[in-house]
Amino acid sequence: MSAIGLVIAIALPVALLMVAMVIYGRHQQQQQSMRMQAKLILSKAEELYEALELLILIDNFQEIQLLVAERIDHMLQLAQQQWPKGAEEITAKAEKLDTEVLRAKINENHEPRMVLKSDREIHFAKRQVARIMSVLNAMAKRKEISATSLNDYRRYLRVILLEREVDTFTAQGDVAAQRGDILTASNYYKAARKLLIEFDLQYPEKNDKIRILSKRSTDLYSGTTTRDDALAKALSREAEKDEPDVHGIPVGLDEKRKY
Repeated sequence: MSAIGLVIAIALPVALLMVAMVIYGRHQQQQQSMRMQAKLILSKAEELYEALELLILIDNFQEIQLLVAERIDHMLQLAQQQWPKGAEEITAKAEKLDTEVLRAKINENHEPRMVLKSDREIHFAKRQVARIMSVLNAMAKRKEISATSLNDYRRYLRVILLEREVDTFTAQGDVAAQRGDILTASNYYKAARKLLIEFDLQYPEKNDKIRILSKRSTDLYSGTTTRDDALAKALSREAEKDEPDVHGIPVGLDEKRKY
């Protein structure tokens, strides 16, 4: 065998092996990229699922909630499509996000919680509602919902979140007033009133709530009591619940989940 033939005989298998290694490496890289993308989508779906659980507890506007549940389903499908063959891992995780359980809860049309237990719960609720608003914005950009619907949903969610925060502060003020802590009660009423005054949207109950809070503050120092303690009672009931909860928000449903 000539020297050239010997070189070719040695180099050709090596070259083929290198090409095979490059192809295999690219395939592995593509598989890894798909896994990372699937995990990212699944993580976003988990966050949205958590946000919807919260929204179901504090409100009962079914149209928004069912729309969000549909979006979660779509995200789970995308995650499974992105995952390479042998999708047992992604399927197992996706099955834990059972939107049918949430839909059943939505269709119950239960009485929503009017108050939250603490400032921590208020911040948690704000974060979750902001997450839902972000998803609605994205859906509007993709023409999945109209701009008019988006504006209506955004306005509604902002008002609901404001009212839950105002009612929570009012309830905390009522509880303080019941135990004779006038200063603390006054501060809670002022905080609730400030939220309403600084809120940049008008809605029918806004001015009435401001007036009622002003009356509550006046009553503290006049020795009269004309307030309705329904909110304080609601706050007490939430505090007395034995059901395990997270951030004070009982997750309930069929399976307790950690936030």
